[in-house]
Amino acid sequence: MQLARLRSSFFIVLTLSFLQGCAGSPSAIGADTTADTTVDIGPVVQMMEEVDILLVSDHTLPDHLNLSSGGANGEERLFIDPTLQSLNSKLIKRGLSTYILNVEDMVAGKDIRNKGTFDAAYNQYDQILKAAVKHGVTIASIHYDADKILAENYGENKAYASAEEDGKKYGYIGGVQLILDERATSDATLALADQIIHRDNILQQLNSVGLRIRPGYGDKVRFQSNLTLNIAGHSPSGAFLLEIAPQDQAVRLYGSPEKIVAAIETPMEALADALYGFRQGL
Repeated sequence: MQLARLRSSFFIVLTLSFLQGCAGSPSAIGADTTADTTVDIGPVVQMMEEVDILLVSDHTLPDHLNLSSGGANGEERLFIDPTLQSLNSKLIKRGLSTYILNVEDMVAGKDIRNKGTFDAAYNQYDQILKAAVKHGVTIASIHYDADKILAENYGENKAYASAEEDGKKYGYIGGVQLILDERATSDATLALADQIIHRDNILQQLNSVGLRIRPGYGDKVRFQSNLTLNIAGHSPSGAFLLEIAPQDQAVRLYGSPEKIVAAIETPMEALADALYGFRQGL
């Protein structure tokens, strides 16, 4: 979605931003469009020549400018970051070269407060994604999904069908799922998605610790537009976006982000094995 820097895997984040609020995030865009100084990304771009797995967080931090970019409840990064760190350590133990890409690292001071800085940061972010694609890096975007939105709160969003659970109608029921953008599906991207879902059963492994799979997507890819995947999906070494859990449901089950990460230790080990095996087969 180009008019707002929507990096969520679902347009639902826009709904959440208005309905639930984003603590610490501005609710309106100011007139200031002056970009803060961006960092020199040349070294990171060059590093992509040697990286096996690029791990991307996509969203802005909870206390930064949120232009439909903060994710579930405007605080998705609080859950994404420890999950990425856990997966990263597992990949390194398997001998893979990794890099974690965060949008705030694209600007000096790592602070995104106005639209000019926001746009400049994501432009830098995209340049690194393009370099990763060029050099055959496997790109993994890790997210947490929204939980449930009642039908009356969902609005007239024709992109998603209404859902029902336990006799109650919802505009949206989120969950574990693997997402691709049909505009960018290299052979490797499709093969990796198929392996994750059907051979390595990562979605089912996440479900085994109590995390709901998005209804209808337990054994297939969810195709939808996504700015990161529209670049990353062209990688000759594959790319995917994995929704780990409905964020609020995970909190109800386990509490803190750290406890959630501990609960998904086994599925994350399996995902690391899957990525290692896939890279070995390239």
